[in-house]
Amino acid sequence: MFDQITNLLFEHLSPKHCFIGCFDDSQNYANTLSYRDAGKLKDNFTYSLLGTPCQEVKTTSLSCCYPSDVIALFPQDVALQELDAEAYLGVPVFAQSCEPVGIIVCLFEEHYEHSEESKAWCDELSYFLGMELKYSALLSKQEKLQWELEEGQRVAKVGSWHWDLTSRAITWSQEVYRIYGIEDTSVVPSLELLSEFIHPEDREWVISTLNSSIESESISYNLVHRVQLADGSIKYLRKRADVTRDRNGKPLLMRGTVHDVTDVYQISAKLTKTSHKLNTTFNSVEEGIWEYDLVTGEFFTSPKFWSILDREKPQNGRDFSEWLDCIHSEDRIEGLNFFQRFIQQNFTSVFQFEFRLSEEHYPQFDDGNERWLKLKGSVIAKDAKGCPIRIAGIQRDITNTVEARRQLSRAQVVFDNTSECILITDKANKIISVNRAFEQTTGYREKELLGLTPNVLSSGLHDKEYYQSLWYSLNTSGHWKGEVWNKRKNGEIYPEEISINVIRDSNDEVINYVAVFRDISHWKKAEEQLTFFAYYDPLTGLVNRRSFIHRVEQLINSVHKNSHVFSLLFIDMDDFKSINDLYGHDFGDRVLTHIADRLKKLFHEKDNICRYGGDEFCILLPNIAASDAKERAQDIVTAISKPLYIEGIEINTTVSIGISAFPDSGLTHHALLKNADYAMYNMKGQGRNGFCEYDGELQSEYIQKLKLRDRLKKAIAEEALTVHYQPIVNAQTGEINKLEALVRWHDDVEGDISPVAFIPIAEKYGLIKQVGAFVLHQACRDLKKLHDAGHTRLSISVNRSVKEFINSSDELQVWEVIEQYGLPDKSIIVEITESTASQESSDIQSLLGYFKQRDIQVALDDFGTGYSSLSAVVELRPDIIKIDRGFIKELGSSQDSLTLVSLIIDLSHKLGIKVVAEGVETKAQLDILRELKCKYVQGFYFSKPVPLDTFMAQLKTR
Repeated sequence: MFDQITNLLFEHLSPKHCFIGCFDDSQNYANTLSYRDAGKLKDNFTYSLLGTPCQEVKTTSLSCCYPSDVIALFPQDVALQELDAEAYLGVPVFAQSCEPVGIIVCLFEEHYEHSEESKAWCDELSYFLGMELKYSALLSKQEKLQWELEEGQRVAKVGSWHWDLTSRAITWSQEVYRIYGIEDTSVVPSLELLSEFIHPEDREWVISTLNSSIESESISYNLVHRVQLADGSIKYLRKRADVTRDRNGKPLLMRGTVHDVTDVYQISAKLTKTSHKLNTTFNSVEEGIWEYDLVTGEFFTSPKFWSILDREKPQNGRDFSEWLDCIHSEDRIEGLNFFQRFIQQNFTSVFQFEFRLSEEHYPQFDDGNERWLKLKGSVIAKDAKGCPIRIAGIQRDITNTVEARRQLSRAQVVFDNTSECILITDKANKIISVNRAFEQTTGYREKELLGLTPNVLSSGLHDKEYYQSLWYSLNTSGHWKGEVWNKRKNGEIYPEEISINVIRDSNDEVINYVAVFRDISHWKKAEEQLTFFAYYDPLTGLVNRRSFIHRVEQLINSVHKNSHVFSLLFIDMDDFKSINDLYGHDFGDRVLTHIADRLKKLFHEKDNICRYGGDEFCILLPNIAASDAKERAQDIVTAISKPLYIEGIEINTTVSIGISAFPDSGLTHHALLKNADYAMYNMKGQGRNGFCEYDGELQSEYIQKLKLRDRLKKAIAEEALTVHYQPIVNAQTGEINKLEALVRWHDDVEGDISPVAFIPIAEKYGLIKQVGAFVLHQACRDLKKLHDAGHTRLSISVNRSVKEFINSSDELQVWEVIEQYGLPDKSIIVEITESTASQESSDIQSLLGYFKQRDIQVALDDFGTGYSSLSAVVELRPDIIKIDRGFIKELGSSQDSLTLVSLIIDLSHKLGIKVVAEGVETKAQLDILRELKCKYVQGFYFSKPVPLDTFMAQLKTR
């Protein structure tokens, strides 16, 4: 799963390096669980968190993203330098605590921006990864507890057993097999088998005590008896058991332990026969021997008794009182009561007492490091009335036994409360135990499944070969892990991730199968969603850009081998921004989904249609040349141009389509998409609502415009533009009253570039405001020089694009610039083009009106070239009309031009508007204009546009 997650990270975020790290117990290092370099799995490693961005993620418990220059931010992180990382993304991984247990890390070679969509994707991935880390930790803990339990029983030589009184099934640990000398661990435990092992002389008494402890809560099953093994040898076993009952007192199950005490009883038998070996025997047994006279209160102990207590045997006869001092203060009263129970009971029973050593006399066992001992005894002599008078027994260290018992208890708690489902079967694959999580997940209760095989959970979705492979793995390696579809009690089929282990005894014989699994329905659903988002656009359901490019690359590799062709259509919605601005982005999204639906109807292969981004789509046409692709493009144009009706609103849309074909338009996906994009933008320039096929000249022209744009940006930034001035002359007197400011650009690459070439580029790419602002400021500075030189009657005409007045609230207005240089408002004339002014008249009408209020004159440039010249004059009411040079050029040769110029001059005089004739190049043209009473003229006949110094020199000669 860790490898799958790093693969998803690589496919979704495209990092150079990505890995999943798990923090160690010291919280100073991280160990990687899966590491990919350029998408390929590499060896895992361990690294220090000190001085790394990962340390910040762990400390803050928050995701951290450094879009660029991460090496400079963390100079101590050597790994960032070695991997040449530019950007960093770190996402914390949590289990149940509020502190992270691991981390997801992505390193990028280039600048990286972490979008909100990617952030949500990473957070969800982190959540499921945290669950996986938690599962791995629980499984490791469970395996450790199981090993410690078996090891504890082996060291303590104590076997445990479990008897289900309902099903009569008995189970026991490996130690029990060894105690009874049973080598075949496949033997199924039963009461009959145990009865056969009990010594014939003890059998009736032992079974009677067993049954009595089950029937009555007042009788405990705590005894020592002999067993006769298969080889005829005799053993003494100490047994103890507790009965679990329901609320009505009905016995349900019995749990207990069996301990081989043969050595102790054999030594005791020898002691009764040979007194001369008494001291030797006392010193050799593991347990300490004691005897107590209930009449005299004398307490006799063996040296081993005190050796176990780490004390010397008292020499003053105070054995009993000093023994009591060794007992923990909380257990001491129970120790006194231990001896009283022998007097109170008239029958011979074995009593036992477990206690801790005193914290006062044994300070080394403080802070939870306890040491436990057990005292056991029985009546060995009675008086004539049958009352006990002497008791004897043993004392032994049971610290390991207590710890083993605690481990058993902890293992049971883990078993019952772990969130993972656990199923245990015997060697015949019959279910013998399940935990609570299993019952909650499957709907089955444990008692319903006991004795059945796991086949009851089978969904029927897996074939015979699947299970054969599973069993082959279990039989050969003892382990199998994978995904299985199983069925709940209610019939619902669900996926689970399962791990099955074979449990073997010391003879390598199978005794159990343990299956640990979890329901991964939610994980599967999340995986499907992640896979969908990785390859498809969530809005339209079309493939996304990454997936589409991958398909194009695959097709390129395929057609290279087979010499086939294919085409790409790059589709862009025309003026889609106006729909978003008018109706909102949610409405715009609905329009896009409708457009996507229309494209799906036109093309059967849905995965060949891509939402490339925003309002752009791409379509892959396998085995279709550019000529045939034009027909498909026309189908798209026709289909999209049909009206859409959304929420009762009629939407009319059009598209511009660029066509590229392999191999003529490019040999890589990058070249094909880029060239289709060139063609699409060319269609935009031709009027939109159509298609255009890519060719080399188209690309060259487009690239030249982009290069010109970039050089113009640089020229503006470096103030490399200049302003020249052309005089506007009084036609009757020859006096210069006005001059027009004209921007000029000398490029280091192409030399002088005409405004006709670079002004449209400035308007198209949003540079016109900067150009206009430069010209206005320079014109005002130069006019100030002219006024200071005494030419106060001069005014300057400045060309302004209408686009400069739209959304220009952030910039200084024209009158503010004039005031900044201390000039009168009337000294500046604002020239606007007639055609664009007519198109945008509703947007600038109020602005031009404000110009007039401030005495700033407005000139209508290129008059006569627009579609509605007269209406422009009426609507805009300019102060000056500048007749286009095209009409002036033909004054002497075209009667129509002469008539039109005459009408314009007469109309202007009647409306009180001044007239300037542009493009006067000959004296004949000047004479005609004088006859027509045109007051102002401008052209090469008088002067070309010249720098300010040259213009000032001209003023001196006039």
